Amino acid sequence: MPPAKLAASAALLGGVLWIIRALLGGGSDPLAGTLHFVGLASLLVAAAVFGTTLVRSDALAMRVVVAVASALLVLSMIEAFRPVGSVWYDGFWGIVAALIGGLSLLRHRGRSPGRPAAGAHAR
Repeated sequence: MPPAKLAASAALLGGVLWIIRALLGGGSDPLAGTLHFVGLASLLVAAAVFGTTLVRSDALAMRVVVAVASALLVLSMIEAFRPVGSVWYDGFWGIVAALIGGLSLLRHRGRSPGRPAAGAHAR
């Protein structure tokens, strides 16, 4: 699976899980905790995989550093402004992630994976 499609799928999954958790009312029961943890893990994987696509180098160490930095950036954006006791805070981020992942999957649907659609090498 191409990295862009994997990142979009993981973002969509994580977003949907957080939306479901918000619709169920959040809380601290095991189901809500599992939805939160798996959703967060999916979003961090999506950010890390997307980060690796930003590096056009064969240096594995550089790809790993950018992947970790991208995942930490997403984690810090989510956790930095978390209000106390808000059920829909994660739901909001879930909507954002699901929209970005879903639009990315729809955008790349129907393209042949071997040829870029635009740019200098599109011809």
